[in-house]
Amino acid sequence: MRKNCKECGGTGYVVEERQGKLYARPCGCRKPERATALIGQAAIPQRYRERYVFETYQPAKESNQEEALLIARRYAEEYPAFGEGPNGILFMGPCGCGKTHLAVAVLQDVLLRKGMPALFVDLNDLYREIRSTYGRPNAEETEYDILTPLVESPLLLIDELGCVSTPWAQDTLHYLVSQRYNEQRPTLLTSNYLDQPERSSEVSLEDRIGTRTRSRLHEMCKTVLINGPDHRRAKS
Repeated sequence: MRKNCKECGGTGYVVEERQGKLYARPCGCRKPERATALIGQAAIPQRYRERYVFETYQPAKESNQEEALLIARRYAEEYPAFGEGPNGILFMGPCGCGKTHLAVAVLQDVLLRKGMPALFVDLNDLYREIRSTYGRPNAEETEYDILTPLVESPLLLIDELGCVSTPWAQDTLHYLVSQRYNEQRPTLLTSNYLDQPERSSEVSLEDRIGTRTRSRLHEMCKTVLINGPDHRRAKS
């Protein structure tokens, strides 16, 4: 909000007349303030906030990372006006290829440029948080309380898909994905597991998350398989 704003005079609101009545609407100068608040509410890890934006993603040579970057940028630009087909993206690939970087860049672009709410969740952290409520009759939060904001978020980023593959973890993930599937809410996901592993000793994403959940994600998300070297190792 700008103190010298010519439209609202620094109040943050513009008074308009509609059908003989006066209404106050937020002034456009409040957008940066709203975007900053949304970033804080999105639960994006502090480490990612400045590092994981489109401008800092450097596609490696002899990889398809440039194409993945273009897909991510296009998604952010078009959000939330999608045509027919998937309204989310599943980024898949080896560690360090930039999956989380691109997914968080999309999330932050939507938050900052469009002022629209979104949430980030790391599945490892989510499972730990839910388990901490078990066996505590007076716990302040229940499993339902923890999952409801994720189910209802207009845009959700689920990081580390497949990190835990126990029956309980699969059921919890299936509930979250199914609820968003039913409400057609856009979802971004990242995973180190592939649909077709390169080695026979490796398990597939479907093995990790279950057939029902993978089936829904096929319909919900465009799958973007990213290859290339490990960015983290290259930097070190």
